[in-house]
Amino acid sequence: MKTFGKILIGCGLFFLAACETPVTVPHYANITFSHRPAISMDVAEIRIVEAYQESVSLPHVETEFPVRPMEMAAQWARDRLRADGATGEIVFTIRDARVIEVPLETTGGVSGLVTVDQAERYEARLIVEISASDSTRGISANANTRVERSRTVAEDVTLNEREAVWYKMVEDMAGDLDPQLEGAIDQYFQSFHR
Repeated sequence: MKTFGKILIGCGLFFLAACETPVTVPHYANITFSHRPAISMDVAEIRIVEAYQESVSLPHVETEFPVRPMEMAAQWARDRLRADGATGEIVFTIRDARVIEVPLETTGGVSGLVTVDQAERYEARLIVEISASDSTRGISANANTRVERSRTVAEDVTLNEREAVWYKMVEDMAGDLDPQLEGAIDQYFQSFHR
């Protein structure tokens, strides 16, 4: 009888596991700027420097993003900047690319059982510096840009929904970063801009 009971329980667990709906994990595309025209610069080299050290410890969550802010910023430089000169260089430095998770106060007690509160806020900050120098011509230029975004998520958010919020945050940051950097180049890099 004990053996039959074990078989019955085993079959029941098997059928429960078989009925489980598999979770679909979304695939997020890289955020690129290849649809935008290249910016030709009168330099021989363009270097990308990732000066910010990403953290894997809370409250930092930037490394968990489907597309990290650091990755998106570096992609901007690869897609938009073109070296089209014989001397000089541009250094594209990512100074900050953090995302912080801030816990929010939620409703406790009996009310908390029927209330869905916003549980976390994500604060993203991206600081990029572009510097150009050409000792042969005796010229240099420098500009900084800063982009920030913030979003909250509900306490019942799924992992897939949370990642969709994160992806949208970086996508929105990309939309802010692109015109800011292009404007800075137009304003401060006239000696280098072709």
